[in-house]
Amino acid sequence: MKIKNKLHLILSALLLSLFIVPANVFAYSNYVISGGNTIGIEVQSKGVLVVGFYKIDDNYVARDAGFMIGDIILEVNNNKVNDINSMINLIEKSVDNNISFKVLRNGKEKNVTMGLLKDSNGVLKTGLYVKDNIIGIGTLSYIDPETKIYGALGHEIIESTTNKLIEVKTGKIFKTSIK
Repeated sequence: MKIKNKLHLILSALLLSLFIVPANVFAYSNYVISGGNTIGIEVQSKGVLVVGFYKIDDNYVARDAGFMIGDIILEVNNNKVNDINSMINLIEKSVDNNISFKVLRNGKEKNVTMGLLKDSNGVLKTGLYVKDNIIGIGTLSYIDPETKIYGALGHEIIESTTNKLIEVKTGKIFKTSIK
């Protein structure tokens, strides 16, 4: 009976190890460089993030139109917005001062229509403070000098004004130093 139990335990352990331990391990290089160094991180958000409002003629035009801090502007006048420059170009090309925006708010798309005002120089004003990228720091864990594959220690990226998680579209790392 004891031999049968031992055999059963050995077979169980063997079967379990087949599912836990991978059968194939892929190595791309024989050598990697360990890190520990700080790196700069820049990420571009999906759309343009609303981070605040400013007054135009003593009114919060954007807030009164229905914008909320944390909204992500996806479209202007039914045209996709990728960054602040594309948003500005679409607003400047608009025939009239009533602009329609499609925003993402708490996972749901909403439409906001707003009349823009011109300042004394004839520049259209939205009353919106916006961002389309964030810069921070992280820690480089390792880099493979052959393939340029790297690993970096990081965390979720949260915009400090809105205290909301950023949906990353693209990004890059760069050399940095902390003083």
